[in-house]
Amino acid sequence: MSVSEVLDKVDSGVEASLEILKAYCRLPSVSAERRAQPETAAFVRGLLADAGFEAREYTADGGPPVVFGQRMLDEKRPTLLMYQHYDVQPVDPLDEWRHDPFDPVVEDGRFLARGCGDTKGNLIAQLLAVKAWQQVAGNPPINLKFVVEGEEEVGSPHFPAFVRDHRDLLRADGATIEGGDHMTDGRPKMELGCKGILYVDLVCRTAKVDQHSSYAAITPNPAWRLIECLETLRAPNGRIRIPRWYEGARGPTPEELRYLRKTSLRVQDLKEYFGVRSLRGGSDPYRVVRTLVYSPTCTICGIVSGYIAEGTKTVNPAVARVKLDFRLVPGMRIEAQLQKLLDHLRDRGFDDVEVVPHKEQLQPSAISLKERVARAAIEGARDACGTDPEVWPWSAGASANGFFNDELGVPSLSGPGVSYDGSNYHAPNENIRLTDFRLGARHAAAMIGRF
Repeated sequence: MSVSEVLDKVDSGVEASLEILKAYCRLPSVSAERRAQPETAAFVRGLLADAGFEAREYTADGGPPVVFGQRMLDEKRPTLLMYQHYDVQPVDPLDEWRHDPFDPVVEDGRFLARGCGDTKGNLIAQLLAVKAWQQVAGNPPINLKFVVEGEEEVGSPHFPAFVRDHRDLLRADGATIEGGDHMTDGRPKMELGCKGILYVDLVCRTAKVDQHSSYAAITPNPAWRLIECLETLRAPNGRIRIPRWYEGARGPTPEELRYLRKTSLRVQDLKEYFGVRSLRGGSDPYRVVRTLVYSPTCTICGIVSGYIAEGTKTVNPAVARVKLDFRLVPGMRIEAQLQKLLDHLRDRGFDDVEVVPHKEQLQPSAISLKERVARAAIEGARDACGTDPEVWPWSAGASANGFFNDELGVPSLSGPGVSYDGSNYHAPNENIRLTDFRLGARHAAAMIGRF
């Protein structure tokens, strides 16, 4: 038996696995709308059971089911835990989709459906890897556990309780979190952690009721007030102006930068995917990646005030609201950053602006390149894809790494995965390339062999 035999089995199982992925993506499990969560959890439990796992569903504090499955062969063997989520983002704006987001389509070498890249495709690819080992060797060479939750896309509000209540169940020697990407050229990408997210609403009320806009000559306008407030938070170059905001932020290590300098990011491709003229960092791939990874952010996710429907309404509104997300790098903590925001608004005279934190928060967290799970993922990429992977110290987005690294002491990383830079997760026409699905499953199989 050789790993090449296992990889051959992965290749021959791709078509059948894509049919399973179609059935999975037809379930409209939008957590923000609390849709289809129980039936999707049951579907996932069935997938794990069919793959030979002891599988069951758990609930925590009234949240949707968390699905757990394990295949324990020998306590002396290492145990790899694979975390996924079965929930997906809302599909708005619906009119920008080329096809029904919950009716999967394969065209032009791509699989299109909401959730295929984030992250339903990753679970199916991982199960394909497990089945390939079963077909060749009877069992994978290590113990395997899966945990699949249903609220990651809204900040995993109930998952921490599940983690606290089931520490022994989740014990492992390493974990994979969701799935990594591929670069445009097909090179697999892995991330050794994630940024955190602090999400808040800022609300400014300047009157009891809206007024006729003629009174704007003598009454305050909450939207303009909020704009004045927002301009104190962020400079035009993206740097956050809140005092002491960058204290504690982890900087790059020489080894991390050595990997980033080898990036195969194609800046022009990324600009075309997003439809933008320029990226912060310019045209140099290394500068763009370094900026993306190591920069905390302050992002206006949405802003509303007054009348925004068709036609005109001459009104001076009473209330303005903005939604902000702050991406935090490892070394920063949500509680401390929130307090810095509150102190800044008070010190700048914006006590009339109410700060409403959302409960959907995720802490930043990252591991070292020396961890066993990182070495297995890097070596597995060479076995499966014939190339060194793209290695980032952490992802630009937020994920569940902190639950495993910090709460459980289980080193975790993102990858192997099935998506790529143009997968449009969280956007219309979410898609994965069929070649990336195959390579992602091969990478998972090889990583299992190396762990």
